Amino acid sequence: MTNFSTDIIECLSSWTQQLQNCNGDSKCIQQCGIDLRKRLDEIFPSSTKLEFDNDKISYIFSTIFFLSNRLNKALIGLAETDKAITNFVTQTQTTIEHENTEKERKEFQNTLDEVLSDYY
Repeated sequence: MTNFSTDIIECLSSWTQQLQNCNGDSKCIQQCGIDLRKRLDEIFPSSTKLEFDNDKISYIFSTIFFLSNRLNKALIGLAETDKAITNFVTQTQTTIEHENTEKERKEFQNTLDEVLSDYY
């Protein structure tokens, strides 16, 4: 008997618990994503082991992999965005608009563009 639905929920629950320990560290989030994909590979059998080869089932499996991969990349991008904003806005500044030089703004914009192109 298969337990794909419950196994996936347990896998995602374990993944989110791991992510909570990352505290915004993008490398940790990336490693959690690698671990997640390994666990998903363990849950889903290879197509040669399925007793029935069905495109609809393969679609469900590939959708889970795709969505988990995109979510993990988005989380890495969000962590990198947090770091860029933190580096740009000092403790004494309350907004991005407050007293930044043109060079600093350009640097910040380039960093954000890089994060967007890498993760979104």
